[in-house]
Amino acid sequence: ILIFSASVMADATDNEIFLQQTGDTLTLTIDQVGYGNKFCGTISSGACASDMTITGSNITFNLDQIGNSNQLFGPIVLGSSAIDMVFTGDSNIFDWNIGDSTAADNMDLDLAVTGDSNTWNFDVGDQASATFLNYDLTLTGSSNVFTTVVNSDNVKWEWDITGGSNDINTTQKDSDQILIVEYDGDDGNIDILQSSGTCPTGVTSCSGKIDLDITSDDATITINQKDTSD
Repeated sequence: ILIFSASVMADATDNEIFLQQTGDTLTLTIDQVGYGNKFCGTISSGACASDMTITGSNITFNLDQIGNSNQLFGPIVLGSSAIDMVFTGDSNIFDWNIGDSTAADNMDLDLAVTGDSNTWNFDVGDQASATFLNYDLTLTGSSNVFTTVVNSDNVKWEWDITGGSNDINTTQKDSDQILIVEYDGDDGNIDILQSSGTCPTGVTSCSGKIDLDITSDDATITINQKDTSD
């Protein structure tokens, strides 16, 4: 089931997409070009207000938003799926969560962002099982704020960030986490919490690994790495 529409609701410069989809083996490609693009799962006063419900497995999702003041909101439920996103522009808002209450296993996520003063809030997994996430983030720009919470087993997350005054916050929960960071830019603020979680049945050691390559003056970096019980 795929219900898909684009409409103008707030301002003549706004592009908006409402999407409600249920089903497996979907290939979804979306390009939004212009000022004030919105791909919604609520928002409200800035218009849209709901939909963007994507549910299924074996989904290939490619999204490009090109322009300033773009917005991406909404919860989705995916398994065994690949997501490839490209964002170019400034002052964008991204607030997304994958698999809040239903398993989000075997995910491959590539996110490339070029621009300044963007705000991102991203969650993977929560109340339900989530395993095997491969996440690559490439960010070029300054004064961006990225907050990410990953609650999933067997995660490999790689950052490649270039630009000054970026604020990066990440929380990694559960067993077998790998975080690889390349950061090149002054005045960076990086906060990392990596908690190895509860080991699977029969496993006595759960690992968390952090590999940092930082080139920066006046950076502030805080790392908390621990077992759940500590």
